[in-house]
Amino acid sequence: MSFVLDESTAPQELSEGLYEVELDQRFWNMDNAFGGWIAAAIVSGWERHREKRGALVNQNVQFHTAVRGHKVRLSVGLVERRRTIDFWKVEVREPQSGSRVLAAATLVAGERTPTETRYDIEPEPMRPQAESFRLDANEMTPSWFGHYEIYLAKGRPFTRNPKPRSATWVRESDRRPLDAKALAAMVDTPMPRTFFVRDGRLFASTVSLSTHIYASDEELAAVGDGFVLLDTHCRAIRHSFLNAETYAYSEAGLLLAASYQTGIFREPKS
Repeated sequence: MSFVLDESTAPQELSEGLYEVELDQRFWNMDNAFGGWIAAAIVSGWERHREKRGALVNQNVQFHTAVRGHKVRLSVGLVERRRTIDFWKVEVREPQSGSRVLAAATLVAGERTPTETRYDIEPEPMRPQAESFRLDANEMTPSWFGHYEIYLAKGRPFTRNPKPRSATWVRESDRRPLDAKALAAMVDTPMPRTFFVRDGRLFASTVSLSTHIYASDEELAAVGDGFVLLDTHCRAIRHSFLNAETYAYSEAGLLLAASYQTGIFREPKS
């Protein structure tokens, strides 16, 4: 079965380590590509590389500018190889000249081996998905919103909350089974923290998105097409910048990943 995310991020190899990906407006964020889609496309390029080994452990994406147009080029290179861990660099470039870097990422991949030493923290009690409020796509939401089933379990957007914290149950609408690529995109779906500290919409854009995956491929596969709980916190909003921390849990309560984001916003002139 073919899934939308895989079709959308499928890289065409131009040469070893150089790929081209068509931008898909099903993953559009108003007038540019959704940051989560960019993160997923970067993972797709890395997965295609002949020297790829191990599982994705960390991805850190720096968004230099809005990604628009019809295509982008991915330049994927192995920076350092150790016994069980590899370090990679990926650049997202304009396809015409290939000179302008639109986004850049570093990736860490490694072999996951079972250990007796283990510690897991359980998620805080949250409203179940079946009792949560469905957030439907409409003319005010970006197009990528329609690719996901999103249920709000905590927080009230567009109004003042005691804390800019929210929680959502999320899965892909076409029921694509969860993996590292899907998770890299999904952690960027929570609304901007500015939506929870004042009345009305105050948009913010992502500057840096770092995703740390702690679940093994087998643990991700066990989630299947079930929902993922995204519990999103915020520590600071000031001086036009904001922090967001998202913790992704399986329905069984296993921490799958943690994501840390820095965003930028501009207040309207009074």
